Amino acid sequence: MNPLRAREEHEKATEAVEMDARAFAELKEVKPTLVGRGDKIRENRVRLIQLYCRWSGLDPGTLIAEARETGVKKTELSLKEFYDWLRTDYVIPEKGGRRKGEKGLAPRSAGRVIEDIRVFYKENDVPIGTLHLPTPRKLKENFRKFLSAQDVRRMMDVCERLRDRAIMLCAFQGGLAMRELIALNYGDVAAGLEKREVPVTLHLMREKEGIEYYTFLGEDAVEILKCYLKLRERGSRYLDPEDLKNDSPLFISESNRRRKERVRAYESGINRAMQTVALKAGMINEDERGRTINTAGIHALRASFSTILRDQGVPPDYVEEMLGHRLPYDGAYMRPTVNRLKEAYKKAYPALSLKPVVTKTPPKEELDERIKDYLARAGIPNHIGGVYKCPVCSRDIDQNWNVCPHCGSDIGITKCPKCNSSTSASWQFCPYCKTKLNNQKCLHDWMTRRRT
Repeated sequence: MNPLRAREEHEKATEAVEMDARAFAELKEVKPTLVGRGDKIRENRVRLIQLYCRWSGLDPGTLIAEARETGVKKTELSLKEFYDWLRTDYVIPEKGGRRKGEKGLAPRSAGRVIEDIRVFYKENDVPIGTLHLPTPRKLKENFRKFLSAQDVRRMMDVCERLRDRAIMLCAFQGGLAMRELIALNYGDVAAGLEKREVPVTLHLMREKEGIEYYTFLGEDAVEILKCYLKLRERGSRYLDPEDLKNDSPLFISESNRRRKERVRAYESGINRAMQTVALKAGMINEDERGRTINTAGIHALRASFSTILRDQGVPPDYVEEMLGHRLPYDGAYMRPTVNRLKEAYKKAYPALSLKPVVTKTPPKEELDERIKDYLARAGIPNHIGGVYKCPVCSRDIDQNWNVCPHCGSDIGITKCPKCNSSTSASWQFCPYCKTKLNNQKCLHDWMTRRRT
């Protein structure tokens, strides 16, 4: 490259880097990468493409032209060098939180930057293949916690907002991810609530996998959801009464600025609420509160849902179906029916329920029969009725009888010489007064009489 052309390209790159974000976004190479994106994604992508231009010393048009001229392989090598620079020499800006001023991005953050640059090339007809970047190591402190029904109960007790309670139970008892929770409409649950179904069946589409699936909401989630929807219909101090329609968001933002607009709940708002609840319930400490990953958040509730179902014996393919995961090629032709999924969910639900399991006490007559049977097997006198069973014909006999009147068999019952309590001929000590019994002769005679 001649010096004059190099100087022109350097001036163009400098001009592009120093250009304000709005003007940079209007460049013909950058504009296609921003179509259909939200404001935050647009802003972030423009900043990252400018960063890449500053690092390479080229403007967007020259980057695309060079990639088409030299080929994809060289561009991929350039991206790997850019990744290494991000990991080692990139200075974290003022908005970087506690790490501001430090050098080097985390592997996951650097990988996201590279992904945005790949989109930039892809939208300009320069497809970049897999770069095989180092897999980021998962830190031990970021492992998501397993949350049992008792843990969720503790979180519910300290949660103040009705909306956040409903979101927590939908994630825990329905296995819903953050995107599915935000995308839920009133129409998804309206029919089930009107029919008073328990559990309520949800027929959803998971955007991440691009497949439709079924899951369910248990009794606890249904009850709290009814209360939340009734509050929105009636109105409160902060919310006007709302006429819920099928396309109304199931969960709305409760921030002071957006409350009256009734827009869908934001992921950031839900995450902040979950961190506050987890901190109050003692699931995380103050040091964990400032982290990006909440180890007791929505994803932890969803993962706990999966673990509990598997522990209760629900088949793995049923669990994958209720989580909205993509099934293997062969499994796509053997998907379980909705009725089978519901039956499996009902059997596992007691482990997901926040209510204590109440065991019904048997009737008194049944208890008396159980006691009689136990005492007869153990050879212990029954003080409730003084009745136990003959060891030969199993009919009821009195403790004071020596012979069964039904079959004529010797019962093998003797009296304690000290307390006169009924004892078995096979016992060596009286269970009431601890007296040693001389039952060897009685036992021999009893066994002889039974043989004859």
